Amino acid sequence: MSNTTQTLFAPTEEANHPVEVKCYSGFKHNERPLSFMLSGREFSVMDIEGSWFEEQKDSEARRACFRVRADDGDLYLLSCDENRDDWFLHRVWRLSRNRAFPAPSPAF
Repeated sequence: MSNTTQTLFAPTEEANHPVEVKCYSGFKHNERPLSFMLSGREFSVMDIEGSWFEEQKDSEARRACFRVRADDGDLYLLSCDENRDDWFLHRVWRLSRNRAFPAPSPAF
């Protein structure tokens, strides 16, 4: 296996990728994200730096948006389409360092 790296996102890049998100569901379903999967890695949400709702005027579409800091130190903008229960990654802010994700290392 090679030691090559691949760039997943630029230091700040917009995206619209479906992602798998584990959530806390207390008072309501999908109340807040706890972790998310990206490129085969699970990122833990360390802090929610902001949250809001967006609604479309011409429809009943509504999404809950969360700007979260993950365990890698970077910020991610996640949203949940409340009607379809789908999660998306919209933006990544590379704050910890401008780096690429390393290729997976072989299992020992």
